[in-house]
Amino acid sequence: MTDDTNDEAFENSPVDIDSSKAVEYTTEYGEEGSKATRNPEDDLSQTFVTLEEKEGIPFDEIQEDPILREIGNTPLVAHPENEQIVAKVERENPTLSHKDRIGPGMILGLRQMGELEPGQRIVEASSGNTAGAVALAANRLDHPCTIVMRETTSPVKVGFVKALGAEIVTTPDVGHEHDYYYQTVAERYAQEHDAVYLNQYGRPLNRHIHYEWTGPELYQQIKNDDVTHIVGAMGTCGLLTGVAEYFKEVAPHIQIVGVDGEDSNISREFHDEELGDYNVDVEGLGQWRVSASANLDVMDDIRSVSDSIAVSRAKHEAADNGMLMGPSSGAAMEVAQAITQEDDDANVVTFIHDGAEQYFHEVDGW
Repeated sequence: MTDDTNDEAFENSPVDIDSSKAVEYTTEYGEEGSKATRNPEDDLSQTFVTLEEKEGIPFDEIQEDPILREIGNTPLVAHPENEQIVAKVERENPTLSHKDRIGPGMILGLRQMGELEPGQRIVEASSGNTAGAVALAANRLDHPCTIVMRETTSPVKVGFVKALGAEIVTTPDVGHEHDYYYQTVAERYAQEHDAVYLNQYGRPLNRHIHYEWTGPELYQQIKNDDVTHIVGAMGTCGLLTGVAEYFKEVAPHIQIVGVDGEDSNISREFHDEELGDYNVDVEGLGQWRVSASANLDVMDDIRSVSDSIAVSRAKHEAADNGMLMGPSSGAAMEVAQAITQEDDDANVVTFIHDGAEQYFHEVDGW
């Protein structure tokens, strides 16, 4: 990152910033022991050069589009039942999830890095929210798009992809060791069709988008509050570890707590436990391995939640508190609630990662 301030880029940053409310912090730079006072808002004024240098995604192209610029600036909503919790409602994005951020972010980032040509076909593997997010971004940024999905994918998520004009390739619901595993098929399809595989699981760019965008946005919303914890579900781990990287620079006292599935290897690896079989039914929660888009070194804790508790918490929040969320967000809310029970002084921000309507067809008919 750089200390230079670029006013034009700052004005086109993906979140609206009140520059009169800058909060200074101190961090180490240069030689050992040297210090520099930095303004976190400077991080939104970068222009993209290389990922390794941690400089910014060209978000100005998002701001220029009347649809894509509706992504982000998602609200914080106070929990009706627990005054120690606020939720960042990512379902307010156009395709109803936080994945809307990585759709255009990965396309624009790969263009800037020289790995994707304008108008070139893009391919992504997703049986979740990324499918619709990428389809939307491809639609607006003029890329033909193919989404490889498991045949068991939610019909609502399939509907997003079809409505936005993307091609769908379906695969059997098989494990990662199989030739027809959906991520393997996506990589092979891209190679055979002169296309670029976005690969949300295999690119640190996924995490970096949240470092550049979601982290600063959330910081501006909470910087004057006494927040003690940020909680979110982990799948690719891009969202939470990207946010964690940013907060370790600007507010390291805030604990970043990830939420994994009960039979998943993300938490096992974090806690140096023996890895085992992945057996989680909740979409978007956990993985059979820690993806290359993750950085577990910046996490303070990762807790596991069972499928049944994730679903029951999501149902409770809808029925009793009017808060609609999917089961992975229910898992995150369960951990947020637990933290407030453990510590009367805790103030927790948790993510509502997506909407509940994507799951009504499958969670006991909801």
